[in-house]
Parts: sequence; C-alpha cells; structure tokens
Amino acid sequence: MGENGELWARVGKRCLSAFRRLKNLKVHYFVVLRERGAVYYAAAMEDAHGLAALPMMRPIAIDPFNEDEILYAGVHQCVLGQIGFRVDTRVHGIRIQQVSELASRFGSAHVGDPLTGGSLADGAAGLNGAWHVLCGDIVPTRTGARATVYPALAIADPGVPTGLLHAVVATTDAASACGLVWRVRDRDNFWLFRVSGDEGALLRVEDGVETVVVRAAQGRLEPSKIHSLQILDGYGEIGCYLDGDRLFAIEDKFLERSTGTGIWFGGGSMELRDFEAHPRAIPIPHSLRPDAGWSRFGRQTEFADDFFGASGDLAGRAARNGNGTWEKTVGVGFIDVHDGAAHVRGTLENPHPNRTFHTLPWYQPDFADLEVTITPPGEVRGQSHRCRAGLVFWQDPDNYCSFSIWLDDIYDGASVALFPKRHGFEELYDAIWTMVWHKIHWGKPFRLRIPFDGERFVIFVDDEPVMQRALTDLYPDDTPLRIRRVGLAVNWEWGNDTGSTFQAFAARR
Repeated sequence: MGENGELWARVGKRCLSAFRRLKNLKVHYFVVLRERGAVYYAAAMEDAHGLAALPMMRPIAIDPFNEDEILYAGVHQCVLGQIGFRVDTRVHGIRIQQVSELASRFGSAHVGDPLTGGSLADGAAGLNGAWHVLCGDIVPTRTGARATVYPALAIADPGVPTGLLHAVVATTDAASACGLVWRVRDRDNFWLFRVSGDEGALLRVEDGVETVVVRAAQGRLEPSKIHSLQILDGYGEIGCYLDGDRLFAIEDKFLERSTGTGIWFGGGSMELRDFEAHPRAIPIPHSLRPDAGWSRFGRQTEFADDFFGASGDLAGRAARNGNGTWEKTVGVGFIDVHDGAAHVRGTLENPHPNRTFHTLPWYQPDFADLEVTITPPGEVRGQSHRCRAGLVFWQDPDNYCSFSIWLDDIYDGASVALFPKRHGFEELYDAIWTMVWHKIHWGKPFRLRIPFDGERFVIFVDDEPVMQRALTDLYPDDTPLRIRRVGLAVNWEWGNDTGSTFQAFAARR
C-alpha cells in the first residue's frame, strides 16, 4: 500500500498489473476494442510516473482472448481512503466512438504481422520495415510462424524504441522454447524474454554472451494450449507477462534506446502468431483528445528565503528577498533559523507541539506557487523520527489549506496530505493524500512544490506530480479559497514532528 496505486488491465480472465506507484492524478484511460480482445492505453500530465504525457498515450496491455458478443461500457468507482477517510475518486467523463486511426488489425503498432503465409526472410514486417532473419530459419505457415533451424532470430526495426510487444504462442505436446526480443542493437546485443515448458526467463545478451537476469518457474508453457506473451517496456521499468500474469519486473537501462524488435525460437514445434510491437507512446486521436486539466506555474518570484543571515526565531524575521516579514500565524511551536536552514524545534524527547504555521503576506488571492526543500529528521528507519513538515495557503483563521508530509516508522513509505479547514469546519477524515513510497526518506532532502489557485492544486515531489485534485472534490459546492498569506506548515498527523528542516523557500505569482 505504501506504493499507492497499481494499474491493472484485463487479459483473458486475469488482471495484468502494468505498473505500481500510480499516483492520485487525473488519468485518462482508453480501451480500443478489437474483434477479439482489446488494447489498453493511459495518459496523464507531464512527468507522471508510468504514464505518457498528454497529448500522447501509453500502450499498457493487449488482451487477445475475450470474444464476448455483447459488451457493456461502464465505470467502476472506488473509495480512496482507509480507517474512516472517505474521499471518493472522481469520474470526469466517458466517451464511446469509432476511431478510424485505430481500426486496423494491429491499431497503433509500428510493427504488426500475423506471421502467416509467404517467406519471413527479408520480407515485409506487416506495418513497418522488413524482417531480417539474423540466424536460423523461420517459416510462416497458414496458422503461424515456426522455426526449422535453431536457434532462430528474426527482427524488424521500426526506427523508434518499442514499449509494448505481444504475440500469441501455440504449443504442441513436444518440448520447445520461444520468445520475444527487443531493444535489439544487432545480433549480439538485445533483450530476450524466453518461455518454455520449464520456466520463463529474462535474458540480457551483450556481445553475444547470454546472462539470465531473472527466471520464474511459474512461467511455464502448457502443452497444446494458446498463450499470450507480452512485454511492457519504458518509463523506467521492464515487465514480462505470460497470460496476463506478471512474471517479473525490473529496472535496467541497457540498450534502452535501441529500436530492433522481433521473435526467437530455441527449439521444438510451437508457433508464434499475431506479432505486434507498439511505440512507448502514441498521439491520442484528435476525436478522443481530452482536456489536459489544470496545470499552472508561477513565473515571478515574490518571496525567496535561503534562511542565511542572523540566527534566531523565524517569527519576526524579514524574508531575504521580497517585502514581507515572517509571522507565526497559528500554533505555539517554534522554527529556528541558522546555518542556511529553518529548523523545526522538536526532538524525540520533546516533539514539536501539534500544528504551527509561519507565513508571509500574499497579494494575489487567486493563485500562489510555493516551493521548499525539506529534510526529514533522522537517518534511517527505526530511530522513531517523524516528519510532518509542509506548506500552507491561508485566508483567515476559519479558512486555510495545509499540506504536510507524513513519514513515520509505523508504516512503510511516506505520504503527502491536504488538511483543509473551510468556513470554520475541519474534519480530519476529509483529508486527502497520496502515498509516495520511498521518494521521501529520513535525512534525505526533497523539494515540495504546490501551485494552487484557491480551488485546484498539483503537488510535486522532486518535480514528479503526485497528487492533482480540487477542493470541490471534497465539498462540491465550495467556493475558492482567497489566499491572503503563504508559508511553512508543521502539522499533527498521528504524531508530531521531531525536527525537520526547511531550505530554499520560494513563493511565485
């Protein structure tokens, strides 16, 4: 759970796990139905983990199995919360239509071939380029491609890296092995996802030397059966799947810009059918292109404080750049300035007392873009240190939004949470948050940035967007917050801060 979300797509009767650490962002999902099965795509804002940035979309998975005659379009909506937190997901719209750009047999693939009929050697690779048989011999038949000389390797080069590969494997009773290759530079340098009746394995071939990176006994092919074999590559991770089950996922940059892709046979009489390879991202068809959603950054710095200069209490201190003085707006805790940092006054023995805000005046009530570098206290898990530091947007004592980090020994991973107080009312269980896994860790500085227009906001941790919401997601009839002050927050969230530090604060308009 500390990784936050996991993106699934249905393949046959299983759910294929495309990737984990999906954040609480506005995500656009596309399902392209085929005569048999479907292709799945997803997109979000720029730099979102695992997703293409609009106006592009990322191919996520291929289902070659389902043949239901009647299909129903629908939405499954879950509650986003735990132990009483009750914020729901939000569905912004649904669209169903014919899309001519994706209506061909292999849709968005840059290489697609049924592998039937003719000769594979230096023949057309379906949609793009030509097949080149680098070793052995591969013969297309009426039902699929088979090898007659082993090992056999054939590739096509679409000119750009492949992000999703898929082929159907038809086995017989005989022992055999086959696989998909990609990131191919030449016949001696590529990646191979190999499956057989014994196991599934991921191999790196470098200068002709094969290295088994990982293997999985549960990746065995069954005799006399149709299997789905696919690879999802890009955005920092390689995932290998058999019949929708993820056998393994790794992070490796070896040959990540190489563009060849193809098929491999290691022996036996099995067939490969309906090979297709898709780019890591493709343009969303214009007829489906959604609104990118709210995203705005400040262009002019109103305040910047590096916290150098005289040591002492932050309250009453003039900002280093900008015409404003820090004020303790809420709370009885202290933040002390020295050595280029603002230190939360808190220790393991005497933590910071509950909630404290230190703020500066703000004169653009409909927008502020805040950024600060935070270093959680401690060095490693197990020292009982806690981080509850963050940023605040303030209207008046009855209306403000505080955003704070939660890092604690009692849970694996960290989170960023919004705690709103609106019209004098604050309900702890109305807080909304996103888990950020190990992006935040004890003793490791990170940058927290939040642009906010009084209603909509995006939270960034080290430039990665991790949460994108609106106050009207919480309270549909709410009016925008009027931002009168901005600054640093230290919050209570199931425990108090034990000494976080702030550096490089900036407020932009």
